[in-house]
Parts: sequence; C-alpha cells; structure tokens
Amino acid sequence: MDQGRIEKIKAWVDHGIKSGRAIVYPAGTHKLPEPLQGFDDRLNACRCIGELEGFANRRQFDPTLPRWTEEQRAAIITRKVGMLNVVKRKRK
Repeated sequence: MDQGRIEKIKAWVDHGIKSGRAIVYPAGTHKLPEPLQGFDDRLNACRCIGELEGFANRRQFDPTLPRWTEEQRAAIITRKVGMLNVVKRKRK
C-alpha cells in the first residue's frame, strides 16, 4: 500500500474519532456486544460496596431511570449486608 493512501486512511479514522462517529476499543477487547443482563446478573456483578452503591443510586446520574421496586430494593440491601458480613469476617 502506498504511503499516500495510508495517510488518507489515518486521516479518515482520526476524523471519525474526533466527530464521535467511530468507536475506539482498548487493546485486547472483543468486538461482540455483551448480552443484555437482568437485574440479578447486574446485582451479582457488583464486586465491592462502592460498585453496589453506584448501582443502587443510579438515579443520581440519570434521573429518568425508573425507581427500584420494593423487591429489588430488598435484594440490594440483602446483597449489601452479605458483602459487609464478608468484610467483617475477613478482619477477624
């Protein structure tokens, strides 16, 4: 491939990135979209209290999201208590 054509492709990619039409993935990521997860999958994916609090208080970031149902709130609280108990056991 000649150098002029390579420069044109680089310019085209740079323009796509700057205009927001191109998606840039970090090295080592896959290109397939993640399957949609349900509430339970997302709740169980929280690895620490901070992630759980961000998940539980998501409406602070986007107020248009629906409120949690009572069952979902209970599940979040149960998960938090379980995480706190694990932390307490590790400290002993």
